[in-house]
Amino acid sequence: MSSVTSTNYPFLPVIFRIGETEQSGLAFVDTGFDGYLIIPEGFEDELGQGDYLSKWELADGSVSVGPEYLGKVQIKGLGKDKIPARITCIGDEFILGQEIIRKYRFIFDHGEKIEVSN
Repeated sequence: MSSVTSTNYPFLPVIFRIGETEQSGLAFVDTGFDGYLIIPEGFEDELGQGDYLSKWELADGSVSVGPEYLGKVQIKGLGKDKIPARITCIGDEFILGQEIIRKYRFIFDHGEKIEVSN
């Protein structure tokens, strides 16, 4: 079993791969988001047209539409396995959702750190 700890609460370093493109970012861990991973809109230029067009209702009730790519996601530091994922390109930040979170054991420690293990 491997584990990783992030003291940059509530963010966690992630790696994502779409086709031949592999990038990393610091993702906000959002237990209220039921998708996989959101990446900033700026990646759309590099990645091109998505595999799907995805529509998401945001917390404020508004709807955002953006390209969605089939790819893989890995929590940095947790081995080499990447999880097959639908990666959506909207907004301006990385957001890690339940489809990835529920594959690991998460401990949110007093608002100071996140411990993740597989």
